Amino acid sequence: MRALRSVSPSEALVERALSRLPEPPERPVAPAPRRAGGRWGWSALIAAPALAAIALGIVVAVHRGVSSPAIERSEERALALPDDGHAWMHLDLWTDRHADEPAVVHLEVPEDVRVRLPDGEGGTLERHCQQERCSHRLTRYRGEAPLSVAVAQPGRYEIHVRHESNEARVRERFVLTAVRD
Repeated sequence: MRALRSVSPSEALVERALSRLPEPPERPVAPAPRRAGGRWGWSALIAAPALAAIALGIVVAVHRGVSSPAIERSEERALALPDDGHAWMHLDLWTDRHADEPAVVHLEVPEDVRVRLPDGEGGTLERHCQQERCSHRLTRYRGEAPLSVAVAQPGRYEIHVRHESNEARVRERFVLTAVRD
């Protein structure tokens, strides 16, 4: 074995072996780099600022209506329940943030919560939520009549209110803990 390891193949054998191998594919020639005046040079210089201006215009148009970021607040209240019936409570909304502009109000209450909403003619409408969550919407609300909620059973109730106008976006969360004495 040692003697065979020291023997090298003849030149003819090496040439014959290499001639049987497949030809390697030709390497593609790399294209020459383009100059600034080429196909995309000047148009790219013009298109980039134009696209940036369009994107800025879209952002301004989307956020034009509301001038301030959303205001968020959370309030917890205890509510004493009577022996029979419901206990009502007014929701003190931060409607003064709208600077006398009408706001769109979204009110979301859990099951078994009653709601009194202004009817727009000086009166009120009463709604009773009998689903897992109920949602109410008021348009052109100016805070003239308070929103009220009522519960009859002890427990913890989360009420979410969102009101928006051109002046402000406000999100309020009320957590009611109702207890019977």
